[in-house]
Amino acid sequence: MTLIVAAAVLAGVGAPYLLPSAGLKPITGAALWLSALLLRAALVLLIALTVILYLPATALFRLATHWCFHAVIPFFTTHLGFSGHRVGDAAALLPGLVLGVSLIWAIFALWRTTRAVRCWLNRSSLGEGPGESVIVGGSEVVVAAAGIRGAKVVVSTGALAELDDQELAAGLEHERGHIARHHPYLTLLGNLAFALARPLPGSRDALDRLRFNLERDADEYAVDRTRDPVALASAICKAAAARQEPTPALAGLGGYGTAARLRLLLDPPAAEPHALAERAGRAVVAALLALVLAAFAITPALARVASIQQSNAAHAETCPD
Repeated sequence: MTLIVAAAVLAGVGAPYLLPSAGLKPITGAALWLSALLLRAALVLLIALTVILYLPATALFRLATHWCFHAVIPFFTTHLGFSGHRVGDAAALLPGLVLGVSLIWAIFALWRTTRAVRCWLNRSSLGEGPGESVIVGGSEVVVAAAGIRGAKVVVSTGALAELDDQELAAGLEHERGHIARHHPYLTLLGNLAFALARPLPGSRDALDRLRFNLERDADEYAVDRTRDPVALASAICKAAAARQEPTPALAGLGGYGTAARLRLLLDPPAAEPHALAERAGRAVVAALLALVLAAFAITPALARVASIQQSNAAHAETCPD
């Protein structure tokens, strides 16, 4: 059963690349790549757990790492008082330590970014702007959704000066789309999953595709309300010069994948997303989420089997034939 789930997880990692991205709605594409990131994170955790639980029980591992710290690093054990535990005890825990540090660092970075955005708003706010937005000082063209919980649309004085009425309306609707569709929370979850999935090749690409689809979804939200894709494209071009780094706490108008978004706005596809591809995309999302749950569900079984193997190995060492 464990091998079947592991094989299915590996197959699920590559499944999103088999779907035609042009045939999916942006929100379905975002759900697809967020699910792929979660599955990648689950796979890395399974690999780390396998190393921690199973590797120490193998004869080759015990043979290669049976040395004690006092034999390998005598200075530290003699002068600093370290105990003489086997090198293998530390080596087996290394994957979990690396993943834990990566996740803690990602959480700290997100907290620091959110705090910086909050301080920036408190320091730069000049009052209420058009469409219940918040005006901030600055000559750059900044139109953004700031914050995660209780996010607000922010517009700079530079944007008010540079954007005409149609461009400003389209830009504000784009940022309202981020907030209305809960994109900050999806980006936050994607960044946390990426912190764990980083060791797997392709995880950065999956995160970039998630960001791109969220930007496309906000673009479509704005165009559905303004019916003016040209104005939105013009506003994106003017905002792109601000070069803001997209984060969960600050999603700017000139966000990720600007060139591709402009092509889709100014030269939209002739046909709407195909209904069959959309249904297939939703089915793959459901399958990926089911695999994530299955990967975590087999964890107790892995621990139990590993415990039995380690007990048998210890018994074999103490009671040889």
